[in-house]
Amino acid sequence: MARDLGPRGKMCRRLGIPLSRISAKDPDKDPVLRRPYPPGQHGATARTSVSDFARRLREKQKLKLYYGLLEKQCRAAFLEALRAPGNTGTVLLQLLESRLDAMVLRAGLATSIRQARQFVRHGYFLVDGKATDIPSFRLKPGSEVRYHAAHLKLAVVQESFNRMKSRPVPGYVQVLGNGEGLRYLRLPEREEIPVDVNEPFIVEYYAQRS
Repeated sequence: MARDLGPRGKMCRRLGIPLSRISAKDPDKDPVLRRPYPPGQHGATARTSVSDFARRLREKQKLKLYYGLLEKQCRAAFLEALRAPGNTGTVLLQLLESRLDAMVLRAGLATSIRQARQFVRHGYFLVDGKATDIPSFRLKPGSEVRYHAAHLKLAVVQESFNRMKSRPVPGYVQVLGNGEGLRYLRLPEREEIPVDVNEPFIVEYYAQRS
């Protein structure tokens, strides 16, 4: 399965997103907060592109980074949102937010989207009682996700939850017990989704390239 394994710290610096906003990294050690300029020899003095295309491209890249998507996955989600009723940008975020790996992260069962995807791919979870190892699996409101009993006792699972349990959980997600799993309650409202992107720019980017 194709994955984006590039350096996240460097990408976060290029896009100006604190790495601690998309993972449980210590803010005191966050490369973006320590060096708030693009990477590279001339990063601190580089002239920032402000063209309309650059702004739209930047927002699309930010979206991919938040959800750990490849371009093909991001574009497929946009096309699905385009066909659905409602505001395309909001529907796009709702579709991505209902992915299994995203829900695992929102519930605080993993410290980053990459770790959430790894847990899913290794078969740690049951979705409504059925084994599922597909990170992009689309949850429906009312779906329950639980750890396999054996995996729940793993040190990495317990450590991840202990690091994340003090973080706020969105209103559309319910943590079950003491981190045994989660329940997806409902579709999120745009203001509830903790993703700092300008989704109209993303819609315009793909609309111009279709």
